Amino acid sequence: MTTSSSMSSPIRNAVRAALLLLMALALAVVGGVTEVGAATPSGKPAPRSPFLAEVAEQIALPKRAWTAWGTHTATGYTTEAARTVDVEGMKADCENINLNKKLAANFRSDVFGPGVKGFFYRCERVAWDTNKYWFTISSADRSQIDELCDPDTEYPLVYDEQHNTYWLDDPFTCTRRAAPA
Repeated sequence: MTTSSSMSSPIRNAVRAALLLLMALALAVVGGVTEVGAATPSGKPAPRSPFLAEVAEQIALPKRAWTAWGTHTATGYTTEAARTVDVEGMKADCENINLNKKLAANFRSDVFGPGVKGFFYRCERVAWDTNKYWFTISSADRSQIDELCDPDTEYPLVYDEQHNTYWLDDPFTCTRRAAPA
């Protein structure tokens, strides 16, 4: 093996240049990957993206809709009698909301009638018998949003086949509302 002291100056310079080029290439690749990875989660979707247009079409989202944002709480029960809290069903629902989100094309039609679109994107267990949900809900009918945001609106027990749980929704707390744009 040749030591660097016995290596000629042109060879030593070529080796240094090659190493520097390799390091620069590695930094560029890593920097590129880091930049793409960092931008993806925080980037906002285009307002007229084909993906969002398809979702809107599939759930029949009206072009002009009233929208409310906020939170609400609910308790899950094992039977229609609503006496025993369904701890596992509540846990599964929270995990599902946090992992997959939930888009309801006809949210609580038993209360509001047809046309209410619900999006639930976060869930926390706030007590042993209570889940808290963050929502965005829209409707072409302002009165449906008014009813949603009314703290006196009552919600009958509803069955969730996916989690085999009966849910009792508490009133929705609307923290923000918007008229159609």
